[in-house]
Order: sequence, then structure tokens, then C-alpha cells
Amino acid sequence: MHSNLSAIALFTTTAALITTSAHSAIVSVSGSAALIAAPISAQFSQLPGPPAYCWNEQSNVSWSAGVLSVNTLGNGFWTGPTPNAAFLAAGPAFDSHMIHFDATQGVSNVGGQVVFSSNIVAVIYENVLLDATDAFLGAVGTTYETGNPIRSHNASLFQSAFQVNNNVLDFTLWASAFTLPNRMTELRVLTAAVPAPGAIALLGLAGLVGVRRRG
Repeated sequence: MHSNLSAIALFTTTAALITTSAHSAIVSVSGSAALIAAPISAQFSQLPGPPAYCWNEQSNVSWSAGVLSVNTLGNGFWTGPTPNAAFLAAGPAFDSHMIHFDATQGVSNVGGQVVFSSNIVAVIYENVLLDATDAFLGAVGTTYETGNPIRSHNASLFQSAFQVNNNVLDFTLWASAFTLPNRMTELRVLTAAVPAPGAIALLGLAGLVGVRRRG
């Protein structure tokens, strides 16, 4: 009787942990990119670049209200004047991260690479879509340039470009403090939330208990 109760308790604990996720984080940056803690302000002129500043925003965000408007999904290369539009369906949880380039120091472009701890699900770069996701995907305590059209690109990237290959994002971002409509360029990167290691271990242990009980 005691062993059955122990198995039930283990199964209950495991079931609770299966839904637990660890934070998918920025593992490394290179080129003209710098990893920082989430800043107090990401408004124009507060983080003059180069470099492009990168930080983690929110973790384990579940989207259940229909589809989420994003600019790109999954792997690929994007640039040029053609608008990019995609929709992320409700489903597994994801984490959000920011790549932010502000041209107030007079340098119009920057290039680099960001490596994440899990695969990239989607990227948002369009100013109105960034505005729409600041409240629930932006870092807590960070003030964004919400509602200001100089913030980032419209639906077209023009000279900017980025490439996604699983958990790696390479970018060349263009902005201008004086001439381009976007005086900043931002990429909000959504990555897959990953199961916590303890949950995976307990899930396997629960399976062994189930096999033992059946034996």
C-alpha cells in the first residue's frame, strides 16, 4: 500500500512539473552586439549605438487569444522592400528577447550575431507590432518607444536584413538619427520555452515507476 501511495505522489508531482519551463536565454553575442540586463529605458537616444544592445525580456509566455501577428516565422533570410507578415498560432509557451539599435551617434548600420539557448520561433520588427506587444512581451520595468513611428521599420525592411538558422540570428540593421524614417531598429525575437531539467528527469522516473508497478 505504501509503495502505491509513493508512486501516486511521484506521478502527481511529475504531472505538475511537466508544464514547468526554464527561461530560454541569450547564450552569446558577437560582432557589433552587446548583451546587457534589461534597461530602464529603451527610448530614442537612451542607448546610443553602435553596438546593438541585446537583452532578455519575458519568459514562458502563453498566447491563447487567437493568432499573434509577427513579421517572420522560423528559419529564413529576410530583407528588402517586400512586406513580411505572418501569424503565430496559439500553442506552446515562448520567451521574448530584444535586439535594439539606436543611431543617435551618427553610425547608420550595425551587424552581428546572437545565439539563443533554444530555437527561434518568430521575429517582430515592425513598429506597430512592436507597440502592440510591449505590454506583455517587453521587459518588466523597461520603458519602450511605444507609439512613436521613428521607433523601427514599417512592414518593409529596406536595407536591414536578418537570417534565422534554428537558434542563431545574424543581423545587419540600418537606422539614422537624421535621414531614415526609422531612427532606431528593433527585433523582438521569440524563442521556444524549454522544459526545466528537473521536470524531464522526474518524467522519466515516473515512467520507471509505472513499469515497476505493472511488473
